[in-house]
Amino acid sequence: MISFDYVGRTGRVQGRAKAEAVDCAIVMRPANIRYLTGYWGYATRAEYFEPRRLIALIVPRSGRPLLVAPKIEFEYARQATKGLPIELRRHVEWKEEGETEDSWGIARGYLKELGITSGKIAFERQHLTLRATAALEQAFDKFAFADAAGWVEDMRAVKDELEIGLMRRCGTLAVEMYELQANALKERRWREYELALHGLHHVAHRCAAELEGTDVNSPIGDGVQLITSGPRLARAHGSASGREIQPNDVVMFDFCRVPYLLGYRMAMGRVVSLRKLSSEERDIEAAIEKSYTTAVAMCRPGASCSDIDSTARGILVDAKLAPYIVHRNGRGVGIEAVEAPEIKEGSADRLKAGMIISIEPSIYREGFAARIENTLLITADGAQLLTPAAAGIRVLAK
Repeated sequence: MISFDYVGRTGRVQGRAKAEAVDCAIVMRPANIRYLTGYWGYATRAEYFEPRRLIALIVPRSGRPLLVAPKIEFEYARQATKGLPIELRRHVEWKEEGETEDSWGIARGYLKELGITSGKIAFERQHLTLRATAALEQAFDKFAFADAAGWVEDMRAVKDELEIGLMRRCGTLAVEMYELQANALKERRWREYELALHGLHHVAHRCAAELEGTDVNSPIGDGVQLITSGPRLARAHGSASGREIQPNDVVMFDFCRVPYLLGYRMAMGRVVSLRKLSSEERDIEAAIEKSYTTAVAMCRPGASCSDIDSTARGILVDAKLAPYIVHRNGRGVGIEAVEAPEIKEGSADRLKAGMIISIEPSIYREGFAARIENTLLITADGAQLLTPAAAGIRVLAK
């Protein structure tokens, strides 16, 4: 069973609080709470920023962190944090003897127990609604406030050895799923969603084996797989639909939602053609491959994320493909589908060893799409491929 260094992670937040002269950090972004404690539950919905169902991790500059959760989430939180030096307290949405409705009062009371009744609190201001921000500021009206934006995201950007090993296995599963689905296209006619379920059935069993010994996470995935075909190819990142794939279609597969292994995901996209490509389509494929290989060659510690994106896009623009470019050419991946570093033009981010990123030059148009998307681990002297499936368009036509 994988056991992440949650103590070390919360300790780094405490170190940042001391460095910033902050008495307490309040973490409310769900992915960041998961990273620091292992707790997930339902906490992906905006309502959990609100006081009535508040989920928050209170990290004082010294002492044990406190996880506040609603009663409906309490068992999830208890199981996820079992054995960790984290205080866990709950609140309810009704009047009940022995319980409290005052969720922020729990946090305020805990800080008082630690002797913290004034000072400075840092919180992730950009992730909260105005109403949630107002409630937090009202609850701690004796405190000054600072912004904790990027505190945890910067930590998450560089993966540790456990995360790298987990994502490497996730990459292997993504390749397995792709090979299964691509080969299935040779067998019979499929609707997009049927093909998605065919792949999911296989990979869910494989993910379940990886999750042996834990009951917190599901092996099923994070939503419907992205599969588009024929006229739907112009819709980037389209979920698998009820459309029946036709004998002369081009089919695009995306593996950003599944596999989903212990909360981590990959970036991988491939295209399969059930017909021979035209001369124009082969030229487009060549431009995508040139863009991809050029971008990958730039990936090493210290490289500018802005330069990687603009260089990859420039090759596609020179090939007269600008009208069909709809997104950036890379991103950080991990707990979230899009995380630091920001691989886009204008970003100040630079690559570091241990980052895991995607490179994904793509074009989308009705009836045809071309895309190479892979996950890469940044190493001391370059980049290592974590999704080793053949990169070009796979043509199944005889």
